[in-house]
Amino acid sequence: MKVSLTGSSGYIAAFLISALRNRGHTVFGIDREPYDDDGLEDVVIGDLVDPSTLNKANLDVDCISHLAAAKGDWGISEEEYYRDNLEATKAVIEAGRKAGVKDWVFYSTVSTLGPHYEAVGEDAEFNPINPYGASKAEAEKLFHQLADDDPEACVLIIRPSVVYGPCNPPSTNIYRLVDAIYNRRFAMVGPGEAIKSTSYIENLVEATLFLMDRMEKGVQTYTYVDEPALTTGTLVERIYRLLGKKPPSWHIPLSVASPIAKVSDWAADLTGIDFPITAARIEKFNRSTNFDASKIREEGFEQPVSNEEALRKTVKWHLQHEYGESLPADA
Repeated sequence: MKVSLTGSSGYIAAFLISALRNRGHTVFGIDREPYDDDGLEDVVIGDLVDPSTLNKANLDVDCISHLAAAKGDWGISEEEYYRDNLEATKAVIEAGRKAGVKDWVFYSTVSTLGPHYEAVGEDAEFNPINPYGASKAEAEKLFHQLADDDPEACVLIIRPSVVYGPCNPPSTNIYRLVDAIYNRRFAMVGPGEAIKSTSYIENLVEATLFLMDRMEKGVQTYTYVDEPALTTGTLVERIYRLLGKKPPSWHIPLSVASPIAKVSDWAADLTGIDFPITAARIEKFNRSTNFDASKIREEGFEQPVSNEEALRKTVKWHLQHEYGESLPADA
């Protein structure tokens, strides 16, 4: 199978490219940044909204996997979110349809559904609380329109939660958390009762391959998160243990931390510096994001890496990559 993959220099793409090639598939890339590996048959460097980029791309493929997106919790405007997540998706769909592509894989996000304390699945209504989730929800609608317009189209929409694992970029949540705990810059804000669904990278890629093997005409939407979901308190305690450190026995009330974080936000706006503490990050840390991925499991998918092992592998990579150290012997 030939696959054209947008966002080919990104974190998820690096693992997906390797997995697809191991299956004998040929992968073509499209991204603003070059991919520093020879796993791609060819790559086009450019902006998806620029018509010349898709004109140069090889879309004579069996499947387009659309991963390219704007994502972050600081420094991205609402306009940029809609440009990169909605307008770019529209351009990819138009170019792919013109080229006769029938199979589509779109990486959306659980952020389209907003935060939930009780686990919700694929049937929940869109309820995004930020431009990232809202722009992704609108992009999902484009794929539903594609399937309505082309009865032969097979569209797979995958909604992961916080994606993490070895090689995760410094801008990602788990990386920041491990780094802050290791460097004694972490303070527990809130009681640690918020539930956090996460998606370990190896599990997410295996889920993607599982679902790609079962694609059908129309739109199929799946949430993917690891089970069981953890509270922020449990997540923090496990990272402390893996680092051989003692977790704190106290926490800062959210009512105390939030005003301080707003001062940090003001300073960030003034200086253009992305400070580690922001009001949005503190609020996000204390907001439950609980999602139900039983649909894929009922169809036979088994999560290959447990939550405990996933976190252990991630912390091990972090120590080796950042500090040239190993996990404690009893970790």
